Amino acid sequence: MGATGMASAAGTAVLVYLVLSGRLCGDGREEDQLISSAVSAAAAARRRRKEEARARRAARARWRRWPERAPAGWGEAAAVAARTVRFTWAETLGKWPLGELAFGIKYYMRQQGNLQHEYAGSDSVPLDGPEVRRQLISLHRYLRLCMYFSKKPYDVFMEFGRYDQNDVLIKKSKGRLLKPAFTIVRDRNTKSFLLFIRGAISVRERLTAATGADVPFHHAVVHEGHVSNVVLGYAHCGMVVAARWIAKQAIPCLTKAVEEFPDYEIKTIGHSMGAGIATILTYILRENEKLSSSTCIAFGPAACMTWDLAESGKDFVTTIVNRNDLVPSFGRASVAKLRTEVMASSWVHDLREHIQQTKFLGFVNRSVSFIRSHVPFVSDPRSKVVDADMLLSHSSKDERKPSADTHGAVKRRHGLVCWSCVAAQKQTIESSKQTQDLKNQTDSDVKAEKITEAEASELVSISLGELNLQESNNEDADREEKESALKETDEEQAIELLESLTDEQQVPSSSTSSEEPHQMYPPGRILHMVGLPAAHPNTSDQAGQEEVVTLYETPRQLYSKIRLARSMIREHYMPKYIKTLEQLIDKLADEGIDDQLDSL
Repeated sequence: MGATGMASAAGTAVLVYLVLSGRLCGDGREEDQLISSAVSAAAAARRRRKEEARARRAARARWRRWPERAPAGWGEAAAVAARTVRFTWAETLGKWPLGELAFGIKYYMRQQGNLQHEYAGSDSVPLDGPEVRRQLISLHRYLRLCMYFSKKPYDVFMEFGRYDQNDVLIKKSKGRLLKPAFTIVRDRNTKSFLLFIRGAISVRERLTAATGADVPFHHAVVHEGHVSNVVLGYAHCGMVVAARWIAKQAIPCLTKAVEEFPDYEIKTIGHSMGAGIATILTYILRENEKLSSSTCIAFGPAACMTWDLAESGKDFVTTIVNRNDLVPSFGRASVAKLRTEVMASSWVHDLREHIQQTKFLGFVNRSVSFIRSHVPFVSDPRSKVVDADMLLSHSSKDERKPSADTHGAVKRRHGLVCWSCVAAQKQTIESSKQTQDLKNQTDSDVKAEKITEAEASELVSISLGELNLQESNNEDADREEKESALKETDEEQAIELLESLTDEQQVPSSSTSSEEPHQMYPPGRILHMVGLPAAHPNTSDQAGQEEVVTLYETPRQLYSKIRLARSMIREHYMPKYIKTLEQLIDKLADEGIDDQLDSL
């Protein structure tokens, strides 16, 4: 065996000698060629790797970017829908814990009160008179046409508007993802082409509204066939894509119609999501020279664009808002502000008082407290079951703020809100007592390192499994210390409970952007129908009739904040808009009669 190894080594040495001697004796041209080819191959491989890395980065960037056009097939639609669901989850339940949703918003709404009077402040301009009444009558008709198109069969819509088949230019009655239902009709009474866009009625249309990421959008202001200005900003992704899809089909049709009827106007009309799409569509239509006179009427539009874009549409977009309607101020930035305000409110103390004041909940609370005091495993500190009495002395904001050390040590899970207690299911955590014990153990280890060099290396070689084994052997002794520490640190348990409910440290989702959301606003000129208490209410009327409706032109900055109210969802629907418009029209008619009588 040894002779065979020596023979192999000798053969290898001879081969190496022959190769080296041949290269040294040669002229070196072949060697240079080999070296140059190797260098060229390495450079080509490096370029390929860079191109592949660049392609991967571009693919990831394309994936991060939201779609700029409507999906062409079911595969793209499924991908966009899945991403929209992830985005919606991350912006809602991914940020709002159960406690804030169930109790915080309700408490803050009651604490905030009705703030509708803020829309009638000194910066708002009241509107009245015969001209305003005529404008409201026209808006009332457009809104009823929009409601019939959205809620009724198309034949009923045509009958109500007194249209025939020759008046229908385009009809898209079925909405899809990022492809809303719309129609274009010729209105002979007003000499205009009306483009109605339906709001979020079906599930697919609601997914369009939920695609609420901020995407870049610009508006080129065309004057006398030339671009005089370009307004840059951000807008609602789903509405931008839907508006571009409608524009691709509507622009050729409207251009041909305007050439045939040059004295007709173009008006885009919508409610809610349809109003936001109609607004962005009007921006797009006005960039076409032949359609540059297009206007928009938006009823309760969503906050769908940034300030500069919204301000640039005051001359051709009219926004109508009803009372406490939530949608015109609802956006990612305003929701983030609302969450901060809800977290700062003392809703936990309000929950405790509600439990104590309710007989049944108080009975359940006392029963659970009795069980906790008599059943050992219920009062185990690892169970972290905290009843409402533990929150008695922790109602102020300063007492509810956890320290930085607590944030670093506590491992939270989602809180579970029960009838009489709020149980935060967690893993075993390290309390302040355990932290002190760990510090003492570290000091003892340092002292042990000073003994000998061999003992220090032995301590380092201890594995994590051995440490866990030692902890499991000392579990009984540690449990007694934890129980004693639990009695001394009720305040820390209340803080941990509050952390489990508010859960400020959320794990960021891969689908959400790291950038701060842009503040969105309703577009154009804003007309707000505000309901204010009557100066001299009539006791014979109902309470709802004691409110006087007044029309105001309101400043845009009022819609950067969400004002909670019990009717903020109900007053967004079209029947409520129609009812308020009718009340306002009747009020202005009565005022006109009174003015005529006074003049006589």
